[in-house]
This record gives sequence, C-alpha cells and structure tokens, in this order.
Amino acid sequence: MGIIANIQLLQGMGIYSNRDSHSPSLNFCRYNLIYGFNGSGKSTLSRLFASLEAGRPHPKLPKHSTFEMVSDDGSTFGCPNNPTGLEQRLLVFNSDYIEQNLQWTVGRVNPVFYIGVDQTEAANELTSVEGEIIKAEAKKDAAGQTLKSLKNAFTIFKRERAKLIASRLYRAGRKYEAPAFAKDYEKWQADDRPLLTNEELRAAEDTRRLAEPMPPIQPLIFDEMNIGEAYRFIVKVCSQSLAMVALDEVKQYPDMLLWLKQGRDYHEAHGISDCLLCGNAFSVERRSLLAITLDDKVDRFIAHLTRTANRLSELIQTTTRLSSQLPASNDLMTELRTGFNDTREALLKDVSLLSEQLATLQAVLSAKQERPATPANMLCVAKEADVTATADRLAASVTAINEAITTHNKAITDFTKLKDAAETAIRQHFVTVYRDEYRRAEKDIKRAAENHKVATDTATALEEKAHRLRQKIRTHGPAADVINRLIAAYLGHSELTINPVDEGYELHRHGSPITGVPSEGEKTAIAISYFLSSINAENRKIQDLIVVVDDPVSSLDTKALNYACALVRTRLEKAAQVFILTHNLQCMNEFKKAWKGRVRPPPGKAPTAAFMFIDVTIPAGQTRRASTIIGMSKLLREYDSEYHFLFSHILRFTKQADAYDDHGYMIPNVIRRVLDVFLAFKCPGSSGLSSQLNTLCTDYPDLDREALTALERLAQVESHSDNVDDLLSFSSMTLEETKRAANALFTMIGKVDPKHLERVIRLFN
Repeated sequence: MGIIANIQLLQGMGIYSNRDSHSPSLNFCRYNLIYGFNGSGKSTLSRLFASLEAGRPHPKLPKHSTFEMVSDDGSTFGCPNNPTGLEQRLLVFNSDYIEQNLQWTVGRVNPVFYIGVDQTEAANELTSVEGEIIKAEAKKDAAGQTLKSLKNAFTIFKRERAKLIASRLYRAGRKYEAPAFAKDYEKWQADDRPLLTNEELRAAEDTRRLAEPMPPIQPLIFDEMNIGEAYRFIVKVCSQSLAMVALDEVKQYPDMLLWLKQGRDYHEAHGISDCLLCGNAFSVERRSLLAITLDDKVDRFIAHLTRTANRLSELIQTTTRLSSQLPASNDLMTELRTGFNDTREALLKDVSLLSEQLATLQAVLSAKQERPATPANMLCVAKEADVTATADRLAASVTAINEAITTHNKAITDFTKLKDAAETAIRQHFVTVYRDEYRRAEKDIKRAAENHKVATDTATALEEKAHRLRQKIRTHGPAADVINRLIAAYLGHSELTINPVDEGYELHRHGSPITGVPSEGEKTAIAISYFLSSINAENRKIQDLIVVVDDPVSSLDTKALNYACALVRTRLEKAAQVFILTHNLQCMNEFKKAWKGRVRPPPGKAPTAAFMFIDVTIPAGQTRRASTIIGMSKLLREYDSEYHFLFSHILRFTKQADAYDDHGYMIPNVIRRVLDVFLAFKCPGSSGLSSQLNTLCTDYPDLDREALTALERLAQVESHSDNVDDLLSFSSMTLEETKRAANALFTMIGKVDPKHLERVIRLFN
C-alpha cells in the first residue's frame, strides 16, 4: 500500500500559501516530523488528513478551500474531489479528536473499541464482508454514474428539443423550455394523429409569424345555369327566319329586309314621295305593301336580337371578370394554399375556354343581326355539350375557391384562436416526432434507477452487516486495561486510571473517582492513550495505517514529556507512515534524536524520515502572514536549542540593510530571546535584565551604555516573549529601532565574547 508523498495542491487554506503542480515536492517519507510555532497552521494541516480519514471535508476548514495529496503510487486524494479511499487507513490525533471523544464535564469518554482474541471469528468475517463492500460500492458507483449520465443526457435532450420547437413557435415574450416540452409529452404521448406534412408545418409556422390578421376576400359569383339557358336561347333565335313577310322581293332577297325597312322608315319620316335610289314615285299600292311587310313584328324581332346580343356580351364579360376577381395564393392563409394554385389554374383555363366558346355564339348572333330574315349558319358554333361541360367545371372550381375564401374569412375573424391552434398543431407534431426517442430515454433511466437501487441496497445491507460485526467485536473491559497501561507509560506513573461503566468510563485518581476536571496534561495523556489503544480496532493492522499525531505532549512536564514521546514513537514504529506535528521544542528534539539516522542514512540507502518546518512570513507588499512547509533548517535540525536558529534570523536581518525581510515582524521577539539566552550564560545569578546589563557594563567598561539602554528598552517591550511560540506575535517596535537594537546586540556580543560571535557566524556561513 502506498504512503502520502506530497501535498500537490493547496488553495484557500487559511494562513497557508497556495500550492500547485509547480510547487516543490514536500517528499514525505515513512516518518515525518513537522515543527511549527503556535498559530503557524499545524491544526489546519492535521485537518487535511482528518478530511481524508472521514471521507469528506473537515467542517473547520475554510469554506471553498481545496487540497490534493498524492501517494507514492500516483493515487490522489483530496477535497472537494476524491475525498474517499483512505478512510480505513488514516488515523488522526489532534485537538478535534480530543474534543470529539472525551467529555471532561462528566468525566466520561466515548466507548473504546478493541479487538480481543475471542472476537477472531467475527473479525475474519468482517474482513470478508469489507471485501464485498468494496466490490458493492464500486458496482453502486458505476450504476450511479450510469444513471447520472442518462439523466444528464435526457436533460440535454429535452432542453435541445424544446429549443428547436421554440424556434418554430415564434412566441413573443413567452418561453418554451424543457418543462413545457415534458408537460406536452405527458399530455399527448398517446395521441396517434398523423404528422403534419411539410406544407402544413410551414403553414402553421407562417400563421405563428403573423403579427396581425390578413384582409378578408370577396367570394366569386358565377351561375352555370345562365350559360346553358343563354346558349340554347341564342341558338334558337339565330335559327329563326321572318316567314310572315309577304313581299316577294324579301322572300327572294332576305338580306335586303333591313335595307328596305330602313329606306321606307327614312322616306316616311322625311315625307319623301320619290325613291331616293331609283327616282321613281312611290305608289299607294307600293307603300301599302311595304307597310304590311315591314310592320312592328320586324322591329320587335330586331330589338330582341339586340337584347340577346347585349345579354351575351354581358355574360362573356361576367365570365372573363372572374380572372381579375380570383385571389392569388398568397392572399390566403398559408394552410389553405395547398392545392389552391392547381384549382386557380384550372379556373383560369376554363374561363378562357368558356369565353372562346361563347364568342362563337357572339359571331353567329352578329351575323343574324345583320341578316335577321335569314337563318344563321350554326356550323361554327361550339357544341352545347362542350359549353355546359366547361361551365360545370368552372362552377366546381368557383365552389372550391369560395370554400377556401370562406375558411380564410372565418379564420381571420378570430385571429388569437387561429394562432393558438397553429401553436398547438406544431407542438403536437413535434411530440409525435420525438415520442419514441423520449420513451426510450425514460425506459433507460428507469432501468438504470432500478439497477442503482439494487446496488445501493446491496451495499447498504453489507454496511449494516459490517456494523453489526464491529459491534460484536467491540468490548469495554479489555480496552480499559490497555488504556490504563498506556496512560501509566505516557505519564511515567499510574496515579490516573479509567474504569469502565455502563455508558463509558469513569476517571479515577489514586483509585478514587475524580471530583474535578483533570489537568490539560492529564487530558492529553488519556486522549493519546485512548487513541493508541484504538489503532488495531475494527480489524485494522498497524502496518497498513497512516497515523497523524498533532502535539501529543501538550502541557506535560519535562519528565512526562520524555515518557510520552517514547511511548508514541514505539507504538507507531511499525505504521506504514507517521506524521508528528509539534510546536514543542523538547518534543521535536525527542523525535529528532530517534529519527536522525533515518533522515541521513548510510550511503546507498534512501532516507525514511523527513524533518520539516512550517515557516511563517509576511511577504513584501503584504499585510497578512503566510505559512509554507519547508525543509527544517540545519540550525534546528542539528541543535537541541533554538538559540542558533534565532541567532541566524537576527544576523540575516542586519545584513540586509534596507532590503525587506519577510521575517522582520518577529525580529524584536527573536532579539529578546537571544539576549535572554546569552545573558543567562554570561551573567548567571543576576536577577532581572537591568541587573544583568549593569553587571555586564561593569565587567566590560568599553560597552556603549546608551546603545544597551535602547536594547534594554526593546527587551522590556518584548518582555512577554518567554517561549519560542511567541515569535508569531507582532511587535510594536519600528523597523529603525529594531535595526539599531540588532546592531547593538551584535556589538555587545562582539566585545563581551568575540570568539563566540566569530564561531556562531562561521557556523552560519
């Protein structure tokens, strides 16, 4: 099994500087010691590991933060992505662990779970079930991913189809989206009406595009009965002759009838007694004969012919006028245009033909008017059957066109209903188009949901079974003995013990229940012992585990601290990987001594331990502190005291002249700590800083007392600094005061102990 090799991604994690793929690798080893001052971010670092232990982001980590760790086998784990996979391998001890597991107000701890010999059978079964859980979880995840993919695809399908339908509806200010499409499908999924044709779909879309209704159209007027009646009447008239005429000349020369009548009427009207043609006088007999022959019957017949001719002309004009009255295809609603052009062309053709056929009658009638006494020649007249057939076709075309006009006029009277009907038709059409695809998607999702439920139920049943087995494995009594032995080893005495009771454990001191809350050191002792005793619980094996311990020696005295460090180190010796986080210098030294050989192994062997430091700086141009995990300085790594490490910071600060020092905020505290250590050796027994400096000035008269006074002032201002942890606090000293104080410190050390100053500087170089 792999171990964690690096934190390759760190974003938005509080005080920590961001890390990414370009950041130097931390190169974690099997044993890792990470030293940092209080407030440098150790708790945050431990919560990164705790997130992977829980399989979800720790609630105390900054919101929206991101981290990712990579193992030496290339696997990655982090939050919010890939938080799972190490839950059974990671164990984290920190202040959160103590808070969650120990109830100091009632003197109880949560139940301690421990695997005993008599639970071996259950433990073996648990191992088998855990293997099945891994497979079941993988199957559940795969089924869940399939279900998710199908749902996503179905969502995209509905969204895209709704978008396409919306583009055909031309809705002004109203959307048509996926929910509307789903609702339409539910309404019309069983509708078996046929799809719209391309022409019908286009017509419905054209209707939806209209902003206002089209104008109404006047219907056509045509009576085919008039055509047949007129034909037969005209033929009858044209075939008639004036048989009642008694004048022999008229009978012999019928074409002269109109000439004779017009000549007689002219002579009578003008009182002319002699013939204007021949010059002979009209006799009484001749006048009487012409009057008898050319009476009012001839006038009525001629007038009848004239009226018939006028009626025929009017009929031809009425028929021809249909062509100009006929609406164009684009004048109608789009849905009425299908087939309209064909009917329109047929009507125009028949109008032309009927006009031609009636024109043959008109020609014969004109000849009859010229020679009314003579029957007309009917050979060139169109046949009655042809004329009536043309009139019937024309009447049928007019009826069809008038039906379209009526539908058009009716539709535009309720324009809103018309548009709504067009929209409904379009929506129904596309529901039918996509119905089969919609059904397949629903069936696929339903099948995938059933598979996911089965896989989930299987995994849940296995988890419940594993939980029952773990409950069977857990006991109180044996664990209490183990914890008490660990507490004794941790503290170096057996004064404090725990006794199991029904709900947990009761704390005893010298065999009697405690009456108050234990000290902070005793709390830590009980918590770390409880933690160490639970390492092998729930069928875990120490050689598989990654164990993180944050400050295991809080508030312990020196003797107890040595015991505690030794206990933690030996109990975790066989772990797959160990991380010790501490701000305690003595704790750091204990682990340094034990692991120093692992950091620098003999030639040819790879290191198995890493010493690291959480460096806190204020970068140039910034106002907030930033922490970075770096390799531990040799001045901390090689020496048990922080004196050399702090001394190096002051030296670097003085050498930078006016350059910005990102550790400058803590230099006043550092100067105070270095001064305390130096004076403790040079002026032993003196009490108080002023007394020590007075002794020093007495022993070394060449010292600049004014410069030392300024140094003393800085030390008094930073008098709260009695621990290296305080190096994270901000000083009220100005940069100029700090520079002068640092130079005064080195000047004083150079005069009091030049060899010491020379050797320390040489050490740094």
